[in-house]
Amino acid sequence: MTTRRRSVGEILVVGLAVGADLYVHGGDSRLRGGGELPAWVVPVVEVVVLATLLLRWRYPYRVFALQWCWALAGLVLPGFAPFAGLLVALHAVACRAPARYSLAVLAASLVPLAVSNANAAGGVGTRFFAALCLAWAVVLAAVWAVGRLTHLAERRTQLLEELRERDAADAVRAERLRLARELHDIVAHTVSAMVLQTAGARARLTAGPDDDPTRAEVVAALAAVEASGVTAMTEMHRMLGLLRADSPGPDPAGDGVVAPRLADVPHLLEASRASGLDVEHVVDGAPGRADPSVELTAFRVVQEGLANAIKHGGAGALVRVHELWEPGRLRITVRSTPGIGGPDHGLPAGGHGLRGLAERAALVGGRIESGPGGDGFVLRAELPLDGSGAGAR
Repeated sequence: MTTRRRSVGEILVVGLAVGADLYVHGGDSRLRGGGELPAWVVPVVEVVVLATLLLRWRYPYRVFALQWCWALAGLVLPGFAPFAGLLVALHAVACRAPARYSLAVLAASLVPLAVSNANAAGGVGTRFFAALCLAWAVVLAAVWAVGRLTHLAERRTQLLEELRERDAADAVRAERLRLARELHDIVAHTVSAMVLQTAGARARLTAGPDDDPTRAEVVAALAAVEASGVTAMTEMHRMLGLLRADSPGPDPAGDGVVAPRLADVPHLLEASRASGLDVEHVVDGAPGRADPSVELTAFRVVQEGLANAIKHGGAGALVRVHELWEPGRLRITVRSTPGIGGPDHGLPAGGHGLRGLAERAALVGGRIESGPGGDGFVLRAELPLDGSGAGAR
């Protein structure tokens, strides 16, 4: 419907332009120097020439050149002053062309109108001719100005659309990075624990006799594997819900699952102990109120430290988790020391966890440090409780 209306509007513009020129023409077909054209010649040529205005948006310069030549018809027909097609073509060029080209077209438009004004002024004197030229110059300038304003408005709309698309792409990219960090944090800990527990269970089953009492330990290990798998699947469902949602938001999957918080750290530590880690948890200072994004980041810091201890420290690794609450700030240190014999499970080290963790901390206004410490590895996080910068997430 919009295309049809636009086409009808274009035809209407051309029709009005033809009508205006023929009305001013008044049927005067006398040639300069004597003689007269047949009465049908001017109307037919007028319709054919002005019909090209329908192509002015695609070929603005060519259409203007044709209208400019037709506007010079006053050199041959003193009684004919076509102007409507020139004005319409000038407007199209002003809308589409750069400023310097449109100014050149505006200056060129003065030539055929000067010819028409000279024919109209006749022998009445230079004052009347100057007045006509001034009047038409004002008309030309007004038409050109309207075209330029349209050009600027369209350009501004285009720039705003480009900015909107770029912002949307940046938002999608940032959300994908956030989801990638979430998925890594979920999988790194739970799957590492599951693999370690499964490896231990298999070793015990194959090493002892049927009446070995360690079978109870195997059952407990397999139960821990099951619990870890359930936790991983629950969080994976939540993340898949985020991926399917049209826009990010809390609990889009509708399963009532919320993001982990600091209150969930003890459960995380218990699961790690069941995985064979020797975990110590120390809290210093008075725990304060933290932004949910900061609590999630703190949880992921502990989770990443424990996952690294499982992967690189092996069974019996010693892990010390230290929370230090300061005014407006939370410091978390996860120090791990490898167990006897080191890891024996062959878990791969992807290298993305610490990098993603640093990005996550930066989003809430914090920072991450990691590296060797003593006989093991140390992961430190410093996070502002108010989550400065969390809005970027």
